[in-house]
Amino acid sequence: MRLTTFIIILTLAQVSAATFAQRLSYIKNAASLTEIFTQIRKQTGYHVFYADEKVDVGRKLNVDFRDVSLKSVMDLVIKGQPLEYTIDSKNIIIKPREASILDKVIDLFKTIDVRGRVTDENGKPLAGATVFLLPNGEDMDAIKADGPVIMARKFKAVAFTNLAGEFLIKNIEENAYLVFSYVGFTPQRIQASKEMGLIKMEMHSGKLTEINVTINTGYQTLSKERSAGAFAKPDMLIIENRTGSMNILQRLDGLVAGLTINNAPNAAQHPLLVRGLNTVGLIDQMGISSGTSRNPLFVVDGIAMEDVSTVNPQDVADITVLKDATAASIWGARASNGVIVIVTKRGGHSEKVKINYDAFINFQGRPDLDYFRTLNSQQFIQAAIDVFDPVLNPWPTVSSFSSIVGSGVAPHERIQYDLSRGLITADKARAGLDSLAGLNNRQQIRDLWYRNASLMNHTVSLSAGTGKYAFYGSAAYTNAVSNRPGEQNNSYKINFRQDFSLGKAIQLNLITDMTKGVTAAARNVEIDYNFYPYQMFRDAAGNNLFMPYMGILSDEVRIDFESRSRINLNYNPLDEFNYGYTKSNSFLSRNVLGLNVKLLQGLKFEGTYGFVKGNRKTDNYEDTKSYKVRSELVQFTVAPTTASTPAYYLPNNGGRYSVNNLNQQYWTIRNQLSYNNSWSNDGHQLSLLLGQEAQEQLETGNGSVVRGYSDLLQAFGAVDYATLGVTGVANPVMPNNIGRSLLSNDVFSQFERLTRFSSYYSNLAYTYNRKYALNASLRIDKSNLFGLDRSAQNKPVWSLGGKWTISSEYFMKNLIWLGHLALRGTYGLTGNSPAPGTAASYDILATQRSGFLPGGAGLRVVTPSNTKLTWESTRNIDIGIDFGLFNNRFSGSIDWYQKKTSNLLGNLPTNTFTGYASIVGNMGDLENKGIELSLNSLNIRKGAFRWNTMLNIAYNKNTITKLNLGAPITTARSQVKQQYAENYPAFTVFAYKFAGLDNLGDPQIKLADGSIIKTPNAGKISDVIFKGTYQPVWSGGLTNTFNYRNFSLTANAIFNLGHVMRKDVNQLYSGRITHRNVESLSTAKGFTGGDPHADFANRWKQSGDELQTNIPSYLSNSSLSETRRDIEYYTYADINVVSASFVKLRDITLAYSLPELLVRKLQADQVTFRIQVSNLMLWKANRDGIDPEYMNAIYGTRSVLANQGAVSLGLNVKF
Repeated sequence: MRLTTFIIILTLAQVSAATFAQRLSYIKNAASLTEIFTQIRKQTGYHVFYADEKVDVGRKLNVDFRDVSLKSVMDLVIKGQPLEYTIDSKNIIIKPREASILDKVIDLFKTIDVRGRVTDENGKPLAGATVFLLPNGEDMDAIKADGPVIMARKFKAVAFTNLAGEFLIKNIEENAYLVFSYVGFTPQRIQASKEMGLIKMEMHSGKLTEINVTINTGYQTLSKERSAGAFAKPDMLIIENRTGSMNILQRLDGLVAGLTINNAPNAAQHPLLVRGLNTVGLIDQMGISSGTSRNPLFVVDGIAMEDVSTVNPQDVADITVLKDATAASIWGARASNGVIVIVTKRGGHSEKVKINYDAFINFQGRPDLDYFRTLNSQQFIQAAIDVFDPVLNPWPTVSSFSSIVGSGVAPHERIQYDLSRGLITADKARAGLDSLAGLNNRQQIRDLWYRNASLMNHTVSLSAGTGKYAFYGSAAYTNAVSNRPGEQNNSYKINFRQDFSLGKAIQLNLITDMTKGVTAAARNVEIDYNFYPYQMFRDAAGNNLFMPYMGILSDEVRIDFESRSRINLNYNPLDEFNYGYTKSNSFLSRNVLGLNVKLLQGLKFEGTYGFVKGNRKTDNYEDTKSYKVRSELVQFTVAPTTASTPAYYLPNNGGRYSVNNLNQQYWTIRNQLSYNNSWSNDGHQLSLLLGQEAQEQLETGNGSVVRGYSDLLQAFGAVDYATLGVTGVANPVMPNNIGRSLLSNDVFSQFERLTRFSSYYSNLAYTYNRKYALNASLRIDKSNLFGLDRSAQNKPVWSLGGKWTISSEYFMKNLIWLGHLALRGTYGLTGNSPAPGTAASYDILATQRSGFLPGGAGLRVVTPSNTKLTWESTRNIDIGIDFGLFNNRFSGSIDWYQKKTSNLLGNLPTNTFTGYASIVGNMGDLENKGIELSLNSLNIRKGAFRWNTMLNIAYNKNTITKLNLGAPITTARSQVKQQYAENYPAFTVFAYKFAGLDNLGDPQIKLADGSIIKTPNAGKISDVIFKGTYQPVWSGGLTNTFNYRNFSLTANAIFNLGHVMRKDVNQLYSGRITHRNVESLSTAKGFTGGDPHADFANRWKQSGDELQTNIPSYLSNSSLSETRRDIEYYTYADINVVSASFVKLRDITLAYSLPELLVRKLQADQVTFRIQVSNLMLWKANRDGIDPEYMNAIYGTRSVLANQGAVSLGLNVKF
């Protein structure tokens, strides 16, 4: 082996020696490399191979070779060139020299200065053109679609041309790529060189950058130039950078004209409205709505979704809001409220690997508890002294237990009753009350019941592609830390999209999106103002304090119940914290398969097949130590007659465990043919769409409860639910009913909600000469939510629209300042269907348990079917103008619209002989009118500094033109609480005309005839005045972006104007200050209204006070208060309705991108740091310190003021 190795080495050495022994003679001035290589071949027999683009064979050399070696010749040939050569047999191969580690380091710092001149096609200098430094691998097609405004935010501007169109860029990488951009011209991508010479830019064929804006309807993608519809596309960069919420919808706030986002506590049923309210829902006499959704339809990657909270904002590539009939009618009977179309990111074909990491942490702090206007301890004790009435509320009545009002006696009342009964002296009572007045639990509440909230997210994405395959994948983790201790909220998201090109005719894409959610909560109590201000939760030694009176049992009653039941009934809120939990685990998988087959020239088959499956399991556990479990056990315990043990009808060991399961399964099948073609040099452009769609949404759920459960052993006790639920237990220790206790029927429940749609649709878009566009659409929906009658099932929705691009007309060519002008007009019909579970083609049934039913169980009709029930229909008219001025530095659109909705869904009265009081039917009409304005401007562009502004303003006024509430409203008391009334806007606010207090401190109102009364419930409808609406009349947002070199500052302000709200007022005017009902036995969350409103201290106290205050007097006697006066004359008075208008700085973001040279050192493409501050109040119209976003405008109650002035830190790295 060793001999063989030696022979091989020796042979190679001889070959090498022979090669370098070759000699060459050649003398010539200005000899080309080609000539030298020819001489080498002739004299030595060696052939020279090289790549033409790597070797400059035309390079001239003066050579004087006199019998020199071949090595010396080759060394001279490549001298000073980034080349090297190898010799293989009789071949010499020249190739680029591989850089050494040192060379790579040197190249990293190798920069050049670049100069050049930018002109239009005619050689006219383009002053103010922008030169961007392009990250490696950036898709040029995407850049062209961005336009200069978006490019300015995505890429680093390194130069601007002067008046002569010239530019100079210093110290950039030698191999960098530059993009030249100018409004109205097609961007150009060119590799940098020292002398770039003349760069000529081409105009957009007479069109401005708007031509590149595309609209995605969920069914197809169209150029905005060819669509007459009213669409809106928010700034995606702002959405990506907003960190106050991971809900993509919340990030739209203020970015879309006509989209109103309600964050107030009473807005749960209508958090988002597009162009006002289009349905009132199923409402009762109190105006409470349920059933029909007011939200727009959400579409993700072409599939309709009920909830988009699981969509990761970092995965979203584009959002389109469809607002009018032409835009939204293709979605049929669910499009009246508008449509929000979300498209997620995808990988690009022939794209190199891209890695993106985005992270942020949002510090939200603790809530501001001083936002609640309540009495302090000193004021509360004084109020307690003022209202104490031992005659009206004698001790035997107060201290005895009642299943209706309980018997809790608070510490300050105990002192007062002890004094009135002669058990303590006045000095001791005063000392005891003074001691309580000196306590303040506000700091303990902050420290023990709240914590600093935060929101954190990490998202890593990876994309790449070849000619046949492309992919985009991301993984995200979100941790939301609420302001309540013991609560957890974590979510894990994986998104993966694959695009396949199966030959020239077939394209396939597959989207798989999975979200896992894990939440948990301990047994927090609702603190807020439910506890007295002197109630401390820990003593000075740090021990948790007991509050037995919180269980609405006096000490005497509690001791008696404990003695007879052998069960401890003490209560300690901090200990209760650990005596139970709620845990929830959810999983949602969204899968979309897309198929695109080219059949003929311009004709394609497109299939979309979506399947969504999700489940959520929620576990609730109350430990055997929990007050809820202990108090319920006492309710079903019969005391012993002698010395025997009590009889427990519920397990006396173990806790209560409940589990609820929700399963979701949605599928969509869509098959469509699309035809797109143009001819006569794009003089005619035609798009046709014809399709069929079937959808099903199935939700099933069940819940069960067991008692006597051991969380450790996972075992539970036996309970006779049939007996306890029907006959109950007679004479228990603590009855929850009159003389007995009944157990609620919660052992098991189950439900199913099924929605089906079958649809056929078509769409047409025709453009002539790029000036005149015509749009039309038609759709027919059938659904199990409608009546079985043919007239209810076969009602088409349709639209017709036209657009005239006026700026393309010949007579407009001389108006240089007017770059773009287009007029749009649309008319059509959209619909809105009942929500699942509120109406159906057949009766909706529910189980019923009763001792009067055979077997103890049966079915009842929840909602009877209505064969004539049809969907709400909305007729839409929209007229809009799009414009661009001064080379598109100022652009925007303005729209006027009118929407008339008929067949509003609601509860209709029925003939009493039917056996039903009401039936779901079509019961009214409403109308919306409005104006929307969207403006974009480039205010300043000087050197490296830019200032851009975006303004969105929307005005909406709606009127309910017809409404059948079933029973007529005849009294002022009913009218003042109505949210919906004929000939008034929805969310209306009525009020009494307040006329001050009389000499007894009772509220008075002024009637329509001018008379003043205080008699309870005496007013008529005409005596109530209209004050406005809860819904903003004006809404919008203002965004200012400042860019300077590597810095970017963006400020987003939002505003809601023109609406009103009821302010918070005192609600205590009679009865005991500590009164609450027995419901708190099951919730044990503190005394309802435990700390009265601060206005209580300013109430009327004596004659003459009516000249100084409007707050009614307090009467201990509740019966007298109810018969002598009407407190609602004050609580629903016009003086307590205030403006809800406000302007907030929703967020301000400062971003800094590292310099290019430093980024390259980090082997990255871009590194950006950002800091954001959010939710800063700029202005509010009311003078009561109310933040309308933290106020229930309907009932006038404040909610916890949180997330104000939140600070976020973020990082984005691209590789």
